[in-house]
Amino acid sequence: MDFEKYTERSRGFVQAAQILAQQSGHQQFTPQHLLEVLLDDEDGIAVSLIAAAGGDATKARQNNEEALAKLSKVEGSGAGQLYMEPEMARLFEASEQIAEKAGDSFVTVECLLLAVAMATSTPAASAMKKAGVPLTPPVAVAKV
Repeated sequence: MDFEKYTERSRGFVQAAQILAQQSGHQQFTPQHLLEVLLDDEDGIAVSLIAAAGGDATKARQNNEEALAKLSKVEGSGAGQLYMEPEMARLFEASEQIAEKAGDSFVTVECLLLAVAMATSTPAASAMKKAGVPLTPPVAVAKV
């Protein structure tokens, strides 16, 4: 992951997702954390993209929150240490490839959301699929 290739906004979402994971007492940094902060964005970029793709962002949020609630929490001396889930590392690689294929120099929020949707083995992608979001690249083609 080359964090320099991420827009400031994308970096902010990644950092917010890490903070969410830590504050939630989770040891694993997962795509669910990233999806949660993307859906909570005040500007509503992810919500708009999901709606444009024919999905229900409210349902995606509910599904994702259910997935987050299932993650184990750590308390005591083991708390505070955060590990990146392997699928999260693959998601970052995919987002960089998506940006490159789109001809972008930087990884945008749209690229991150598309990478989450395409990470089909994750609960985050499942949350989006159950909300009617197609898990194919056209989700992020139309930039907001």
